[in-house]
Amino acid sequence: MKNYKLTAIAVLTACAGAAQAEPVTMTGGWVADFSPAMMETLQASTTVFQFEGSYKLVAGKRDDVYLLTTCVGMETATKGANGQTTTTGSGRCELKDRNGDKLLAAMETAVDGFTLKVQGGTGKWAKASGKIVSKETFTVEGERQLKGYSNAQGELKLD
Repeated sequence: MKNYKLTAIAVLTACAGAAQAEPVTMTGGWVADFSPAMMETLQASTTVFQFEGSYKLVAGKRDDVYLLTTCVGMETATKGANGQTTTTGSGRCELKDRNGDKLLAAMETAVDGFTLKVQGGTGKWAKASGKIVSKETFTVEGERQLKGYSNAQGELKLD
């Protein structure tokens, strides 16, 4: 019986020491450049994009971190029967801090923002995980370029 109690205590101690995800906010500006649209169907076309920006990452228990962000990917715009266009896409992102350490993330795009699924990184970000959802304010819209501002919230686990 003692072995079971010791095992239970060891498991509870390990769980108590495990890192918890922290709420974070991320704000910043960006510019996205797009390739010419390639028609898939009469209603849909795909573009390749490159997204670059500067962000401030704020977590309650840590110092603010400034990140230079670069993302690349593909996005498809589809016109619906109602005339509305929906946009979805995916890509990969590197968010680099001033020491050169990088957060690595998968990016899913939508017409009004994006979601980052953090998947580790380098240096202090090596074991990072989490999800950050951004809603966008577009400040300049051109045929092949967008500029805007992000307001993002999510959770990040660093250990």
